Amino acid sequence: MNENTEFFGTKIAVSKLKNGDVAAFTFKNTTESLDSSVTVVKVDVKDKTAEIASWGKNNDYPQQILKAVRPNGSASSGLRFLRKAHYGNGLVLVRDVADANGKKETKMVELSEVPDIQKFFLDSQMNRFWKETIADLEYFSIGFPEYIVSENFKTINKVRRQKTAWCRFSLPNKENNLVEYVYISEKFGKETVATTSEYVEEVPLIDSYWSPDQVKEYCKTNNIKKFIRPIFYPLLDEALYPKSEWHAVAESGWLDVANSVPALKKAIFQNQMTLKYIVEIDERYLKALYQENWIKFTPDERIDIRNKIIDKVNESLTGNDNAGKAIQSMKIIGEDGKAYPAVEVIPIDDKLKDGSYLPEAEAANSEVLFALGVDPSLIGAGIPGGKLGAGSGSDKREAFTILSALFKTNRETTLEVYDFIAQYNGWDTSIRAAFENTILTTLDANPTGSKSVTA
Repeated sequence: MNENTEFFGTKIAVSKLKNGDVAAFTFKNTTESLDSSVTVVKVDVKDKTAEIASWGKNNDYPQQILKAVRPNGSASSGLRFLRKAHYGNGLVLVRDVADANGKKETKMVELSEVPDIQKFFLDSQMNRFWKETIADLEYFSIGFPEYIVSENFKTINKVRRQKTAWCRFSLPNKENNLVEYVYISEKFGKETVATTSEYVEEVPLIDSYWSPDQVKEYCKTNNIKKFIRPIFYPLLDEALYPKSEWHAVAESGWLDVANSVPALKKAIFQNQMTLKYIVEIDERYLKALYQENWIKFTPDERIDIRNKIIDKVNESLTGNDNAGKAIQSMKIIGEDGKAYPAVEVIPIDDKLKDGSYLPEAEAANSEVLFALGVDPSLIGAGIPGGKLGAGSGSDKREAFTILSALFKTNRETTLEVYDFIAQYNGWDTSIRAAFENTILTTLDANPTGSKSVTA
């Protein structure tokens, strides 16, 4: 018996076991639903050659995003802020109870009160896991948690994060149209040739829409001791790999513009001549000064005389002590009866003023932060001479409050990991996980200037 469901936005037919549990899923018309940019990449895995779905034209889309972000201060700071705001004060366990008036009240549950959960958290280093998984979600809108099950398949013993940038989906199996594996390699995106099995790991893929009981039965039936069950922000029309909304600035070119301005300024500083003045010495002045001896001087002696005059002019023009100082120059009467300066100092016009290209940088950095959804005031964004100010305390407080409120859906995606493990392992269902927020307040409302809430 088959029924339709969806996996990564693609309709699939789910095959059921005799007892009613789901055992496998097959894709229908998967090839037609793949992004046009998805191409086949062959990799050697153990004793076979596998085919994976390229992430981007050259299977390096995550690496290209990282390459563009790392030299950009606005993008890096904005993403860092999103990661920290998402994590808040960290994951906490809570239980909803009724107060004396019968109203719902949320109470914290200490890990020490639940030894089975505490042991799991310690074994899996969950504080690190949450931060790493949040980083993947904020950068790429998808995470690849890997679950390790017990020998009898009854419990999940450990979960760990596999780096999103290193993960690729297998192409559907030609016999059953099943996307069966996630392939993991540090070499993906860095080598275009077939990657050897020495650097590639193959991990079974489990549908994120399956219930814990369905997953448990599937693992037991197929002797699967570890698997990946992806979590992801809502997909639109993508078949396999999501496209984060903030990646719009990478595709539109704004991120390139923001990165090109400092590179251009650096090249200008390294290559331009930093001359401030041109000093012109009239030959007639030297002849008048030295008279018949000028004709007797050798070329080297004449050059030396000119250099000494220029040095004297430099001494008068440079240095803090000479700021606003005037220099003296004689006048020479030419054959035409007009007066000409004996020594003339001509300022060189700087065609590249200090503020050149800064408006372009301001616009590009604004576009980056708009795409990320980070108010510039939260990271003190601003540039010398630009209009993008650092913002007031009130701006920062309100912007942070709004951003924290909008993180509810993002956090629900992250918490899918805890919810899945809790159901699979049979943990206390009255306990749930949440991320603790820091809410900024004014000092008259709270002497510390902040308070903590769970979200």
